Amino acid sequence: MASAVKSFFRSLIIILLLALAGYYLYLTYINPPLLDYTEKGVQLDQDIDKILVNSGIGTADIIKVFREEKKLNNVKWIQTTKEVRLLKDTDLPALAKALTQAVNAKGAKVISLNISADKKTLSLKAGLNQVILESLLLRAKSAQKKYRVAILIDDLGYDNKVVLELLALREPLTFAILPGEHYTKVIAEEVAKAGYEVLLHQPMEPLDYPKDDPGKRAILVLMTPAETRAMLLKNIGDVPYADGVNNHMGSKVTEDVTKMEEIVGILKEHNLLFVDSRTSTKSVAYRVAKKAGLRAAYNQAFLDNQNDLDYIKKQLDLVEEMAIKNGRVVAIGHCERKQTLIALQEKLPEFKSKGIEIVPVSQLTE
Repeated sequence: MASAVKSFFRSLIIILLLALAGYYLYLTYINPPLLDYTEKGVQLDQDIDKILVNSGIGTADIIKVFREEKKLNNVKWIQTTKEVRLLKDTDLPALAKALTQAVNAKGAKVISLNISADKKTLSLKAGLNQVILESLLLRAKSAQKKYRVAILIDDLGYDNKVVLELLALREPLTFAILPGEHYTKVIAEEVAKAGYEVLLHQPMEPLDYPKDDPGKRAILVLMTPAETRAMLLKNIGDVPYADGVNNHMGSKVTEDVTKMEEIVGILKEHNLLFVDSRTSTKSVAYRVAKKAGLRAAYNQAFLDNQNDLDYIKKQLDLVEEMAIKNGRVVAIGHCERKQTLIALQEKLPEFKSKGIEIVPVSQLTE
């Protein structure tokens, strides 16, 4: 009897050990736990930015930033791709050393590091276990004249799919998002996470209101200053990560000096820029913003007043001409115009071939 009991417990222990071994193999090889490097990647990107800032490189020197969520097998991460202009006489070996130290301090590794002294470029890839968290390219400023174009995409908030299509262009468009819509917060967070600028697309009263309805959350001329403040602050809070504001419709408001002074005062309190969409040739919005010392810009071309591909391409040709002539242009397109996306896909490579750079609108504010 005692022998049988011993044999039973011996068998039970063997079964348990085999079960534990099987479970270990299952977790390790068949269904390993998810490794989430997202936070590590964010911290690494922030530390690299600090090194660049300490080297005198600011936001105006950023050519392009793109952040993409990735997942492979059991690893999840955000890969940041960044292209930055180097300052004149930057000490590339010293900068490379500082970047390497920053990477190592985060427990990550430099996967590749290349310096070209003659071309004045530095490229770095850093990450964990061959997963690239940061891909950085620094290059010297071009000697050729700089042509810059900011393209605002208005009326976002209703549909999330179009945002993914616009982000797939991998160009630093500026995204103007309506408040209070179903996808308002989702789109703002998605765009900001990808490294692009967000604006609150603030509805304002048009000249022929109420025949033309600017939609929910609009600022009206007859609102009291308190009502205007409450509405604007509510909408700012509704669009996280907003860098500024541009007007949706609003020709009556933007022609009204007093109302624009109220709005600009609130924006200045919150360090937000303003882009006058120029829905009226009599708009005073940009002038009022500048007088108040606000960072401001104004629209110079609507791309898609007609939802026609040939028309939109001709408007982009006009923007190209204006950029080469004047050095800088702010233009506005609309997310609901499918032909606009097609035209941008076709024309933006042409912009690049002619030395025209797409930039966030903040780089064209004055």
